[in-house]
Amino acid sequence: MKQDESWAAIAFYNHAYCTIKQQNGDYLLKAKNDLVKAKESLKYLSEESMVCLQFVKMSSANSANSNPTSLEKQLTTKCRMLSYIDKNIDDAIQKLDEIKERGRDAKANKSPIISLVSNADEDLQVEANNLYSGGLRYVFSVEEEPRFSWEGLLVFGFGILQIIGGTLLTAFTFGTLAQIGIGLITEGISDCISGIEAMVTGEFSWKSWAIEKAISIGVSLTSFGVGKLIAKGFKASMTLIKGFGRQLKAMPKFLSGQVKEGLSVVAKTNMKNAAKYTAKKIAEEIVIYGLGKAEEKILAELLNSIKNDVKKGIDDNVKSNMKKEPLAKLVDIIILSHVDNEKQLHDLLEDKNRRSQLLAIFKDLSNNAVQPFHADLWWQHKLNSSISKVIDKAKAEVKGTACGILTAIEVVHLGALAVDAIKAVNSLSSKFFSNLHEQLNKYIKEKKENGFSQKMKVNELSTSDTEMLKKFKQDLADTISTVLADALVEVFHQKFSSHLVSHAQNEINSTISGYVRKGLKSDRTEEKLRAGQNNRYIAHMPVDQNSKHELAGEAGKHSQSHAEKIRNPDTLGTILDIRILSETDSLKNTRVVILTENSHGKLTKMQELGPDAKYASETVTFIYRPKSAQYPNGHYDVPNNQTVNMENDDKSCLFQSLARARNAKASKEENALEAEHLRSVVANTLLKQPGQWEPFIKRKVWTEATRGGDWYLAEGGGPKRKITARPEKQFDEKQVAEYVGKGETYREWKKDLRKNPGIGQYINGDHQPPVDSILEARRKNQNSKLANAMLEVATKSSPLNPDLIDNVHKYHGLDLPVVSVPKEMHYEFPSTKSQSFREYLATTISKDDVVGSFKLTILGAMPRFKLDSTKNFNNFKDNNVSQTRLAIFENSFQQHSETMVQTWYNLLQDKGVMTRDHRTTITEWIKHRGYDDQNDPHRKQVSNLLN
Repeated sequence: MKQDESWAAIAFYNHAYCTIKQQNGDYLLKAKNDLVKAKESLKYLSEESMVCLQFVKMSSANSANSNPTSLEKQLTTKCRMLSYIDKNIDDAIQKLDEIKERGRDAKANKSPIISLVSNADEDLQVEANNLYSGGLRYVFSVEEEPRFSWEGLLVFGFGILQIIGGTLLTAFTFGTLAQIGIGLITEGISDCISGIEAMVTGEFSWKSWAIEKAISIGVSLTSFGVGKLIAKGFKASMTLIKGFGRQLKAMPKFLSGQVKEGLSVVAKTNMKNAAKYTAKKIAEEIVIYGLGKAEEKILAELLNSIKNDVKKGIDDNVKSNMKKEPLAKLVDIIILSHVDNEKQLHDLLEDKNRRSQLLAIFKDLSNNAVQPFHADLWWQHKLNSSISKVIDKAKAEVKGTACGILTAIEVVHLGALAVDAIKAVNSLSSKFFSNLHEQLNKYIKEKKENGFSQKMKVNELSTSDTEMLKKFKQDLADTISTVLADALVEVFHQKFSSHLVSHAQNEINSTISGYVRKGLKSDRTEEKLRAGQNNRYIAHMPVDQNSKHELAGEAGKHSQSHAEKIRNPDTLGTILDIRILSETDSLKNTRVVILTENSHGKLTKMQELGPDAKYASETVTFIYRPKSAQYPNGHYDVPNNQTVNMENDDKSCLFQSLARARNAKASKEENALEAEHLRSVVANTLLKQPGQWEPFIKRKVWTEATRGGDWYLAEGGGPKRKITARPEKQFDEKQVAEYVGKGETYREWKKDLRKNPGIGQYINGDHQPPVDSILEARRKNQNSKLANAMLEVATKSSPLNPDLIDNVHKYHGLDLPVVSVPKEMHYEFPSTKSQSFREYLATTISKDDVVGSFKLTILGAMPRFKLDSTKNFNNFKDNNVSQTRLAIFENSFQQHSETMVQTWYNLLQDKGVMTRDHRTTITEWIKHRGYDDQNDPHRKQVSNLLN
């Protein structure tokens, strides 16, 4: 035995261990190289031992004693020991490759050499001790270094932000935005759980997280639309969408009113209930998460038992196919390709390690044969799962016929999935052996290309070797049966049974969730939260002045009903009535402050309504006393130096209190007459303008139906008047004119606005070309060189980083060029007014038509009346706008258009899309005022798109 080879193997092996421990430089590659060298040295030792063993066996072949000699035992033990070490090195190399591919760090766990062998095998223990004495004292295993997942922490933080944002939206908005807030809370909790998992395990995939997030959001949005569409019909759904748009438009005023009010008792109560809801939602999600993990484990065990049953059912079929040609012949060729003689065959099929390695080859080939059936399986599962979720969410929102229709759709969907799954399984069963045949042929071909020549034939084997080969092929059939069974069950499960399981899980989880919600009293918290949201709507939502003043029939029934009731002196008045009065001359510019006693008996602000004290012509202050034994309907008092108790004979005292607060010197009779007059004003306003007030009164009705909701109604109120902010700085025409035609990036333009507050009243920054057109061009053609080059400019990335494209839309192209133009004129540009123009420009950019794109960009930055004087477009002659700014813009048009083209040329010339010839052609067109030529084809096209 070569002593230097033994020392070399030990040296390389120990050095690999030290390299991993030190973790310096590219230590993974260095350690792998050391292990490969150690393995090569061991190979010489193994071959030498095998040769010696063969000689010993040959010398004792004619001996009468059939028992192995002591030397034969010693050499056999040495070969076995070397095979253990060889496997240890193979495992370490494989693990290093995996860790390197994942971009992670490795660690080496050391253990004594004796740990490689069984305590019961004394011969192997002796051999291990010999190696220990020779210098190989320890062996090691490679593992991935546990690491803290910063991605998980980031996602956890993102989840917290979503929860905070969702809580605020839920507390201080209403309707759709409040639902979005609730959705953000749920998504945030899910992200927190994902983040914690990642931090514990050190495992995280941005790709998987993004896909799950996209699917989750998509399902939520889609199911919302489907549910509303089926429940309301198409026209009603469009009305709903338009209504949401109006609410969104009014949201800044709505929030502004709440900010001015400050942290009133109502605002604090809303926030408290939103926080309670969030805490209870977290508890619910954690319970469901834990339940889901338990269900996953049960399902895994169930699938394993099914796989075992399926395997038993296909064993005979696999064995039968393995005995038939051409599979039988190909299997024999591959087995015999690993040996040169019968002795090597005997060692190959008897040695456990080599036998396992040979089985692993066939297992890999079998996995390759089933791989086509797994293609896109995950996406199919996600798609069908998403469809099921949409249907389930829609069913939860509808009743009656619509629910029946959805159930029918669900049954048809599941039926289609079942048919697809059965077809897929049958296809897999029939095609598997054909695919396996191809894989075996491919393997043999590769072996032949590497110099393989078959030296042994099956018909040349002895009876004992044939029997041994037959026994191995039975184990091989068992291995292939396992692979096929796994594939059959997985395909059927992903395509069909997983959806049935999901339905069952939803039912179980829904039931358990119901018990959890009942225990936490979540429904009660949600009721209070909705009541608070309705209160904020009544108190602060601006009235839609564009809604129809006359709304007949069913649509205006709440307004008409309230108008009839409020005339009755016995009808309780609420802050909704003050809100209605605030829109009439009765309470215009009146600030209403409602106080109540806190737990310490101290008066504190419940709600403040109307304009700030600075802008209010009068202030009305009430003290509200909630429902009690003394005040069954609640009560209002008026503070006037000292509190004036309003006697109401168990009737509503809101109107009397309002009259008294406005005129403390009036007699009792005068006060009663004023209160009656105020009731009449409310009733008449509702009858004249039912369309404006219907949404407010609906929310009053909903809130009254909520236990404790009347407490919120007591704090209703008047609108927040919009106070036009005075510009921080006044600019004369000369100063404004200096900005017209100025070219810079949008980021720089915004900085100019911050440096000169108030200039934005006169000047807009016009993106040339529009951001939407650039983004749409890439959507139309992802291979468009011009669109991608423009987006490289917008994202400051080269080559283009697709992950940054969303920010271009989100931040409206901060790094794209803009031209400063008069604000009034900007609103008349085709690029501003015409979606058809922006689409046409996007198509031109997507086709890499550089000249056409910039000509259209210039035409899109002209007022519409310049392009088509026959239509009634604004020509600014009769407008109260500065003619100086408009004249400066027109005079500078040619120059700033040339500057814009030059700017883009400087940005694009190194990207291979805009040449000097392109720039010259466009510049000459500008100099010759091609944009004013009515026969110019591009101008004609733009004119045709105007409306």
